[in-house]
Amino acid sequence: MQPPSRPSLPDPCAGEPAPDAPDGIEHRQIVYRVLFDRPATARRLAAVAGACRFVWNEMLDQQAQLYDMARMCGAKPPAPTFFTLGKAFTQLRRVTPWLQAMQYVPVRYTLKYQTDAWRRFFRGEGGRPRFKRRGRDSVTIPQDVRIRDGKLYFPKIGWLQLRRRGGNPYPDAEPVQAVLKRVNGKWMATVCYAVAAPARPDDGTVTGVDMNVGQVAVSDGRRARLLHAPDSRRLVARIRRYQRRLARQRRGSRRRERTRRRLARTQRRVAQRRRNWQHQVSRSLAGGTVTVEALRTRAMTASAKGTAEAPGRHVRQKAGLNRDRAILATGWGGLRTMLAYKAPRLVAVDPAHTSRTCAACGHADAASRRNRANFECVACRHADHADLNAARNIRRRGLARLHGEERSHSATPATRETDRRLAA
Repeated sequence: MQPPSRPSLPDPCAGEPAPDAPDGIEHRQIVYRVLFDRPATARRLAAVAGACRFVWNEMLDQQAQLYDMARMCGAKPPAPTFFTLGKAFTQLRRVTPWLQAMQYVPVRYTLKYQTDAWRRFFRGEGGRPRFKRRGRDSVTIPQDVRIRDGKLYFPKIGWLQLRRRGGNPYPDAEPVQAVLKRVNGKWMATVCYAVAAPARPDDGTVTGVDMNVGQVAVSDGRRARLLHAPDSRRLVARIRRYQRRLARQRRGSRRRERTRRRLARTQRRVAQRRRNWQHQVSRSLAGGTVTVEALRTRAMTASAKGTAEAPGRHVRQKAGLNRDRAILATGWGGLRTMLAYKAPRLVAVDPAHTSRTCAACGHADAASRRNRANFECVACRHADHADLNAARNIRRRGLARLHGEERSHSATPATRETDRRLAA
């Protein structure tokens, strides 16, 4: 469980092999519930997380002033590194007596996240780092993670009880990192394990996956089907109701805090339901090669308004899509990430004209796709569901790429003989 707002580590622990991981080793993360034997232990952990937030905000304030000053002088803004921020942290720790009593390594490691955030900002991959507010507390044990008998050792605090339904699926694996985060008033621990890469036998099948809003179309050459995302309309309506109530209530009041917690719990339920569906779909498709479109989800979900000098295009259509957050609610990126480490092979193909190309004759025409669901080729009159037709085209392009043809459009349909030749 990684919050979207937290900068990613060099090894994301998302199931894929880390760049610096040895051959045959992968990183998997498991989420536990943290239980405390007494309230004083929880308060001490919250104090360490508060120190991490304090250090983040202090260092961010210094770097923001340097950045603004450089921009005003017309100079190149400095790019902070973990080494330079570490030196500033040492100076801050010397003049802050209470900070000297806190754990050095976990508190200092929060600057690693800030360094990554600044690096992404300078590369144009993210926004400017923001200040952290109280309530979103987290602390990281970057190394020397000790877990024994279902307990996690936190420096200077002691052993913390971990609980998870089903226990630890990797009892013999080595824990390499642990992140403790307060979620809706409860402490959760995400432990990253270095495990041996499991064998992924390839059954010789090639599956084309067309990701859509609210559903996924799948074609494996024998049959095609639609896999619908879980229906969360009632939870979404509840989220909107809580958001409206939250906007009306007075800041700092207990009723507003109670509404905020209910809103957070409901949002978490929607996210967990979506993630569970992604795991089920990815597991059902992970038998052989999976072909997906090389979609730029970040660009598709960005605002289309533009500026007064350069206004955007198709603003009304894209605004409606972003308002409902349909793409993000389906979770294209999460599903593709799971397919990448579950399937034996993942192939990304050019998404151009997959929805307007006939899977029977190969003729491409925008008039063939009459609406989201109906497809009827204007050349051969082949009729099919539009998304299933696109999934067949994606699969065909994946076959062409695997055979080295590298053709973006194929006029010849993929046959069973092609599948058997690929499997052989």
